[in-house]
Amino acid sequence: MSDTIIQLQRMKIILSILLFTGLFFYSCVSEKPAPPAQAEPVVQEPASPVVQEEPEPEPESEPEPSAEDEKYQVSEELYQQTFDEIEALIKELNQVISKKQYDRWLKYLSTGYIRKYNSQEVLDLINEYPQLKDNGIVLKNLRDYFDWVVVPSRSRAVLGEIVFVGETKVIAYSSFEGKRAKLYQLEKNEDNWSITVWE
Repeated sequence: MSDTIIQLQRMKIILSILLFTGLFFYSCVSEKPAPPAQAEPVVQEPASPVVQEEPEPEPESEPEPSAEDEKYQVSEELYQQTFDEIEALIKELNQVISKKQYDRWLKYLSTGYIRKYNSQEVLDLINEYPQLKDNGIVLKNLRDYFDWVVVPSRSRAVLGEIVFVGETKVIAYSSFEGKRAKLYQLEKNEDNWSITVWE
């Protein structure tokens, strides 16, 4: 009789252990796994204008009409001829800019461009750009604009496409990190293209 009681007690203990183990296992399995921790998005600060070598959109003091809205239709032949001319011009400009030849660079500019980027009002707006502010750079004239904006961002420009916005007006674009970046607004006078602004 006592053996039977002992066996029953043992069986109760074993059943209790099995039941406890089963419940524990079930609770572990049925718990929803926590979602994997997501990495915080890394916000990259814009590169310093002193070291940045890739083209970036031309700083503008006021919004301009979209190139798509202003697209001017030309023949494929004229497009290719103009593309070749501007590509050659940009290669020349790259040489001038990379050698920091300010006086030579001026010869490629329209009077409107010189007036705009020599204006203190426009320079003050550009001075608010984080790339300049964060580096304590203050533009006071067109020469400063050349040294701190043009040289770092245009010395290795590569032409990707052109968009006609008039018979003699073209916007030249490059591609930077998969995005289209404006390099220059250009206007042809007689046989020469010059960097300009639409006034």
